Amino acid sequence: MAAPMAGKFDGNLCDILQHVQQIDTFLDVMFEFLYRRTDFYKLMRHEHDTMGLPPGMAKKLVMKAFTKYEKIGKGPQLEELESSLMAAVPSPSNTVEITELPDVEKPSSREVERKSEDVGERKERLTDEKNEDRGEVAGETVKQDLSSTTLQQKRTSAMISSADTYNGALREKYAWAQTLHDLDVKVFVPETLKKAKDLKVEIKEDSIKVAVQSHHAGTSEPQVLIEGKLTMKIRCDESMWSLHPGSYVQLSLEKHKDAWWRAVVQGEPEIDNKSICNVQNVSDMDEDAQQDYQRVMFDMEQKRQGKPTIKEMETQEILRKAWNTDGSPFKGTEFDPSTLNITT
Repeated sequence: MAAPMAGKFDGNLCDILQHVQQIDTFLDVMFEFLYRRTDFYKLMRHEHDTMGLPPGMAKKLVMKAFTKYEKIGKGPQLEELESSLMAAVPSPSNTVEITELPDVEKPSSREVERKSEDVGERKERLTDEKNEDRGEVAGETVKQDLSSTTLQQKRTSAMISSADTYNGALREKYAWAQTLHDLDVKVFVPETLKKAKDLKVEIKEDSIKVAVQSHHAGTSEPQVLIEGKLTMKIRCDESMWSLHPGSYVQLSLEKHKDAWWRAVVQGEPEIDNKSICNVQNVSDMDEDAQQDYQRVMFDMEQKRQGKPTIKEMETQEILRKAWNTDGSPFKGTEFDPSTLNITT
């Protein structure tokens, strides 16, 4: 489905692009504007902050928009072709064949013997260190927190940030975050999973499913990572997914209606309503609210620089038109608003 504002600002953007002539400069202009005139780069330090974005949220919004139109640009046929080409590329070999060695001076038998002793000592020391890691001390096995479950939890904790659980939560197999309009779900995958074709992802209006294909999981059936009925409906045509090899599958789900979710799928633990930050970010506001916000921010910046606000500029424009009209005492003189007592 086309974006509701598609093409609406083409004229303005084309003017900018024609002026700067370079894509990198055009992008620099866009982000410089966000830096100066919005709170896009301002971080929320506290849940009660009324300005700024949560840590990592700005980058996520940029990547979401980029990924959305990258997928549209490729189209299903090109995406399928790209996957097949990637699968056809052979893996790089780690073997190097040496056909000839340069002449070198052979070591003496004593040097060979000494080096063998050094190697033996190193092997013995490494063996002792490994035994200590396993908790084998004086023939007694010490239980340590090195189970596969614990290692998975440590790996999971390392790959997520506070932005990944913003207004959401961390679960055993995934982490989720939300804004008023959308959900972001990171489903953890095995470290060995590197290709999207080894996944089976189903995104429906009222349910989701992510599974590892049977040929990769080594089982007769796909290994399900997450499956269930969504707590509310989503817009399938505005939702997408992408694989971060060996880490997670990222599901970007567009909510059917603006509302705060307490869980992603039914049956999962729900978050406390009190934990949801209801502060609305500028990017979440409707078009009229964003324009009002930008107007206030512009006026504040103008006042800081000692320049007129929007209302003052509108008043001056009215006075400029009336300055030289018939009957005006200022007709024929240069426009100078400082001679007037203007109250705004």
